[in-house]
Amino acid sequence: MNARLLRAALGLAAAAVLAAPFAAAWQLHEHRGDVTAQDAAPAPAADPAATAAWRALGAALPDRTPPVVLAYHDIAHDPGNRYTVTPERLDAHLTALAAAGYRTLTAEEFADWAEGGPPPPRGVLLTFDDGTHGLWVHADRILARHGAHGSAFLITGRVGRHRPYYLSWPEISRMHASGRWDFQSHTHDLHTRGADGGGAQGVRADLRRSLDAFAAHGLPRPALFSYPFSETRGFPDALVRDLFTATLTNRAGRPLPPSRRSAPGECFERLEVLSGTTADALVREVARRTPLPPGGDLLADRERWVAADRRPPAPGTLPGGGPRRPAAGRYQYAEYAPHATADWDGYTVRADVSGLTAGGATFGLAARVGGGSPVQVRVSHHRVRLVENGSTRAERRLPRGTAHRVELTVRGGRTTVVVDGRVRLAATADTAPGTGGVAVSASRAGRDVPWPVIDALRVERTGQEQ
Repeated sequence: MNARLLRAALGLAAAAVLAAPFAAAWQLHEHRGDVTAQDAAPAPAADPAATAAWRALGAALPDRTPPVVLAYHDIAHDPGNRYTVTPERLDAHLTALAAAGYRTLTAEEFADWAEGGPPPPRGVLLTFDDGTHGLWVHADRILARHGAHGSAFLITGRVGRHRPYYLSWPEISRMHASGRWDFQSHTHDLHTRGADGGGAQGVRADLRRSLDAFAAHGLPRPALFSYPFSETRGFPDALVRDLFTATLTNRAGRPLPPSRRSAPGECFERLEVLSGTTADALVREVARRTPLPPGGDLLADRERWVAADRRPPAPGTLPGGGPRRPAAGRYQYAEYAPHATADWDGYTVRADVSGLTAGGATFGLAARVGGGSPVQVRVSHHRVRLVENGSTRAERRLPRGTAHRVELTVRGGRTTVVVDGRVRLAATADTAPGTGGVAVSASRAGRDVPWPVIDALRVERTGQEQ
């Protein structure tokens, strides 16, 4: 009996010895499957002339402002689609932003500002939707080189699935431990365009599962939520506001930059970064969206104007003029830096306009653009109207003339207009401070009527911004 037990014990020991290499190999395979090797950051490629230009661009911007939010998706060597950025391009983006004086913010810093805190140092919030594997393999080492921070928005129900496309929980754990990343919510399993989330109850259950997954893996509770495909439909506002400090979208019906004007809605617009976005294009667009104080010659700053379709105005259209004015059309419109002026308050806009013939040409100067209570002055050959929210608040006759000077002053809900230094109109609206910037428009009765021309357009601060 003892001999049989001894032989059995020796057999088990031999089996264990033989099995050990296979077990070790299996554990190594599992480990590599959960935490893959990282690629080194690409070799830096600095252009001294471009770097000098970015530094000069940043030198003209305020040191402390509400942040700009950037939206990335995957990082990979072979993009394959417009939403994937190469490691080399991400590295170039961070180089350009740093040269222009931008730092990267944490989600906590962004949330603190969104809840009413002071503006942080001039910066960007780097967001990465979906939680793709490229964040660990490529982006993490690039962030480490630049001392930068990223915010990854996880579809928690897909973590560890469809490998290697999505991150694994062990990779996320290592990213979190590095201090270079924080993790936010992009739903648990509702990331399907047009999917029925089962109504408010289904959405609530999904978002709760997302939050539970963060807690189960030792991650802080997310403060931010990005809408799948930027579609807010189907996600009840009250529910999302109850669970998160702020929400993010890449598409908005009107500019919703991180600003005090947008803060009550707790939803902010991101700048989407695509595979073709060069470093120079990115840093210049970020600069255009960085909040500015009111002031300066707006006609000289033509790069910041956008037409009604959010594209640069066509040659000859407003706010320009001269012989290249278009022969067709009866209406033109352009806004000045709609993202950068969202919090303007306590300012005066002065416009000199000519070409106001008696045949039906009208010039429009708008303020509080993009806010809840826009106001517009409409000046013709012999009449001025003050229009607010589409309703005429005041109207006066003017001395007949083809040229007029218009001064429009905004402070809080009070709007005052003075034309030619003597005709005065005023209106008061129930509006919050920090309500937006400037737009111009022109209309004419027919194509044979000349367009009005803006000869001068300046803005200056006339009181402490509230």
